[in-house]
Amino acid sequence: MKVFVNEIKKYDLPEIIKIFRQNFAEIDLWTELETKKIILLKPNLLGPYHPEEAVTTHPVIIEAVIILLQEKNKEVWLGDSPGGSVAVKTTFNKTGMTALTEKYNIKLINFSEGGIKQHKIGKTEFIFTAYLEKVDAVINIAKYKTHSLMYYTGAVKNLYGLVPGLKKSDYHKENADYKSFGKIISGLHSLVNSKIALNIVDGISGMEGEGPSAGKKRDFGVIFTSQSASALDFIAARMMGFKNSQMHYILDAMKHENIEPDDIILEPKWRSFQFKKVKYRKISLFIKLISISPGFLKKLFKKLYVYEPDFNEKCTLCRVCLESCPVQAIFLDGKMKIDYNKCIKCMCCHELCPYHAIYIRKSWLAKRLIK
Repeated sequence: MKVFVNEIKKYDLPEIIKIFRQNFAEIDLWTELETKKIILLKPNLLGPYHPEEAVTTHPVIIEAVIILLQEKNKEVWLGDSPGGSVAVKTTFNKTGMTALTEKYNIKLINFSEGGIKQHKIGKTEFIFTAYLEKVDAVINIAKYKTHSLMYYTGAVKNLYGLVPGLKKSDYHKENADYKSFGKIISGLHSLVNSKIALNIVDGISGMEGEGPSAGKKRDFGVIFTSQSASALDFIAARMMGFKNSQMHYILDAMKHENIEPDDIILEPKWRSFQFKKVKYRKISLFIKLISISPGFLKKLFKKLYVYEPDFNEKCTLCRVCLESCPVQAIFLDGKMKIDYNKCIKCMCCHELCPYHAIYIRKSWLAKRLIK
């Protein structure tokens, strides 16, 4: 499996197009996509950050891919489900996605709309956007960053954005330590990987320290490209200085793809390359305490850590939320109510309400852990 590492110091659109054109030709991407019409671009849109903050995928990287896809007459969709409870429209605007879709006349989609798919592996019920069934292939375009829980975040972790709304926070709540949460990440990767045609990680400017959003911008000056998300991440994480013991979810994803480290093809100059002194924040003491706590303390944590949609005084009983809820958790009983035993926190109701009548109700603890 080939992983391309290309040096580039700035977001120069013609130069990035040149790099991608060469890489795509070498892996024969266009033959793979020959019969595929609708291509979904999945960037890292963690939240409403400007591109210069190096939290989200830079729009110039995405623009280069759009141009090359449109040259091949592909229909391009662009979408994500940002973390937290910030309005998705605000995130699309600040990250430059809205401008891109207007410039190139492509479809911009919010994964908290359009329905969900459910798939169970063992005891874990995986929920992800139904848009995956509406497209022919996905190009995964991630950001090169450290991560305060998972050490490193890149292509495999970026697929977590396929989980809609605050359901992502539910997985964190149920899997507080990095090993168990890593199983969620690698499990989701195993479910959606067959749809991923290509993976790109934007490392021209990335992040070190308290990533994925509170760290320090660092100019790494590279772009990674591969048909394998896990092989790409193995090389990219190693170049940051991480050891195999810090790559549990990446190694699990490699097993799903039947890839061994020795199978990865890399230019000789990058085989032992490592960026100097990449800083990262180790897993917090709070997370460590939760992971080793006895069962009754874990149950207490889950009881106190509450976040869920609720209605405010703006509700007009228009029933849009009731009709759009994918699990029929909303019902009318004098006023709109939510059955929290059914609610999966996908936030479709929050996104679709035309009157802004649904907000995220958080407990004291949740207010401090969810932005």
